[in-house]
Amino acid sequence: MSRYVVVGAGAVGASFAAALSDRTDVVVVARGTNLDHLRDNPLTFRTSAGTRRVRLDAVAIDELQLRAGDVLVLAVKTQHVDDVAETLAWKPVHSPAGEVVGSAAETLPVVTLQNGLDAERAVARWFAHIIGATVLIAARYTEVGEVRVGGKPSLGGVHLGEPYRSTGIGAGAVREFAADLRAVNIDVSETADITKIKATKILHSVKNGLEVLAGDQSDRVQIGSALEAEARRVLTAAGIEYGATRDLIINTEQTSFDPDIDVVAGQQSTWQSFARGAGSHEVDHLNGEIALLARLHGVDAPLNTRLQALLGTASERGGGTDLAGLDSLVELAAASPAR
Repeated sequence: MSRYVVVGAGAVGASFAAALSDRTDVVVVARGTNLDHLRDNPLTFRTSAGTRRVRLDAVAIDELQLRAGDVLVLAVKTQHVDDVAETLAWKPVHSPAGEVVGSAAETLPVVTLQNGLDAERAVARWFAHIIGATVLIAARYTEVGEVRVGGKPSLGGVHLGEPYRSTGIGAGAVREFAADLRAVNIDVSETADITKIKATKILHSVKNGLEVLAGDQSDRVQIGSALEAEARRVLTAAGIEYGATRDLIINTEQTSFDPDIDVVAGQQSTWQSFARGAGSHEVDHLNGEIALLARLHGVDAPLNTRLQALLGTASERGGGTDLAGLDSLVELAAASPAR
């Protein structure tokens, strides 16, 4: 059975690590206050099934010792994928006897859990065996050492697939990872077109940043629809296939939010980053991805570009929630004819 090396101990990474630790060996690569806490304390893991404290093996990335059979699970935000992949790529991988059998880039499968469309391409600069994943888990991490997951009856869902040419190592890792996730109550869909699923997810994710803006909910709904429509036009111009939102649903009985454990709608990953005052966030790889594709393919994306600028500026000032700017998006939408 594989050992999972979960790189990143935020909401998604900590949730995967805690859940998978019931099934197999897990090591968590963390940094800063997360690493300090997990070295000395168990992770508090709150779900609709109850609360438990999970002791995880936590290391800094420069302390990580890789072994044959490991599966690398990248749970950092998209903006950190390049640095992490480069750091891991040429680490030696050891056999049970201690002999070096190759590098991580050559011999180990790597799973990309990121939103957006860029992570798999970034990792492919180094790694041969890539598994793309689209994660549908309502996880909240706003306090160091505690993660909450609001999904029920399962913790959530994951779409898995190889985005590029299939390899034996990659295909085997998809099957094993899927089986292990199902065994710890995470729904899985194995797909032959994970890139299409990721493009479908970004149509939802471009609206995440609206959660940190103050204003009327009806305005957020209006602008959310306009952001999604604009993203559809840009993806079409770029020749990127996407599906309907219903394509993301794995379990029709699943609910994502449990207010009893303080996991509620409207507080997704971007909101959590800004609520923590984090200087780093995914917006440049969500709305910024649409802005990039628009520029590359000669079309306009004024709303996504504007939201990216609003949140980028707000991040420079320390983040926060209930920020100004929604009215400017409403005005821009009114002045921009539908295309």
